Amino acid sequence: MTRDSSVDQLPTLSAIPFGAGDGLPVKLLTARQRQDLTAISTRISVAARGIVYREDAVSNAVYICREGAFKAFRELPSGKRRVTAFLYPDDLFGLAQNGRYVNTVQALTRTVCFRVPLEPLAGLLRSDAELGLQFMCKIVHELRSAQLRMIIMGRRSARGRIAMFLTTLERQLSGHAPRTALPLPMSRSDIAGYLGLSLETVSRAGKQLVTMGLISFPTRHSVLVLDRTRLEQLAKNV
Repeated sequence: MTRDSSVDQLPTLSAIPFGAGDGLPVKLLTARQRQDLTAISTRISVAARGIVYREDAVSNAVYICREGAFKAFRELPSGKRRVTAFLYPDDLFGLAQNGRYVNTVQALTRTVCFRVPLEPLAGLLRSDAELGLQFMCKIVHELRSAQLRMIIMGRRSARGRIAMFLTTLERQLSGHAPRTALPLPMSRSDIAGYLGLSLETVSRAGKQLVTMGLISFPTRHSVLVLDRTRLEQLAKNV
């Protein structure tokens, strides 16, 4: 992990605002709020597979992803890893329980994030009620994402789980530059750990969606949605 004092790219957050009807994330922070966060933050570069923090470590900061992608996971007693979230630009992570991190966060690609120490952040939130509301909106957004993952896990169909995962990913990345294919920086085993499926089941279900003409895989780490209407219909069906 390396530190970079450059502030050419300021931290920001994106989330679905309270009462929003379209379900698409929007940018939350004003220019002044971004500058205020920059003043108390450290811009950090993390190499691919680098660990930002480990489960049960003492929590002393939160993080805002600026570039790249991360995964959050927990080590199970069986030795397996349960992936709890994939994190992209404008995502907030590092929330803790009883002063300790509840997950391990690892970079999937070379990443850039902002490390925001808790003590100065608490002071900033106390002095700026609007910024506090923006952070609350982001936290609620993360809770919605966790609830959606539980819904995905409840699907009996592996194809349905993957369809929900892909449609959710597409919405999550909608606020960034237009792209013809969705990036999949995570491994197939990461997706399996996130969806609660075996690696073999994920591979088989993915091939079925390709055969159905719903998606294709231009590269190992990207997916192209060919029939969005049918994919979304499959995602909605129980």
